[in-house]
Amino acid sequence: MLNLLPDWLPFLRPNGRLIWATLLLIVMTIPLVVLLRRPKPEQPTTWAQAMAGAVYTFTMMLLAYAVIPHEFITASDKYWGLSTNRFIIKSTTAIPVMKSWNWPFSIDLQHGVRDLLVVGIYLVFFAANIAFIVLWQKRKTASELETAAPVKVGRSPFGRPLRAKA
Repeated sequence: MLNLLPDWLPFLRPNGRLIWATLLLIVMTIPLVVLLRRPKPEQPTTWAQAMAGAVYTFTMMLLAYAVIPHEFITASDKYWGLSTNRFIIKSTTAIPVMKSWNWPFSIDLQHGVRDLLVVGIYLVFFAANIAFIVLWQKRKTASELETAAPVKVGRSPFGRPLRAKA
């Protein structure tokens, strides 16, 4: 993927592919949210509509579950310095309360921070994926919306309810 971001800010160029992939996923989510607000059509889905939806869904899942986590891992390893030679807790460091004992394990930045953030990215995308699927399946048709909508009854100039028109 081309990185066409300017280099006038030092963090833009190294994180360019991550930024572009995230923006593309956000832009692709906007039509989905717009379509969620519309009722289901009465006629059945055509083969072409189903294939277009499948390609669109596959592209969004590819971005969410493959490209964005990969670019996050690449950027954090190469540019942010979250590597295995920098530690949060090192086994040669004394425990703060008990100065005579050392930590029994080491936690480096790569495994202690980066991997947890990647798992968080996957969990957010998985939760959003399930939410969109549930919302898509629970859309109502236009006729169901008409029958479910209550009839608005106006009020007279004196504040009393008017009778509904038959």
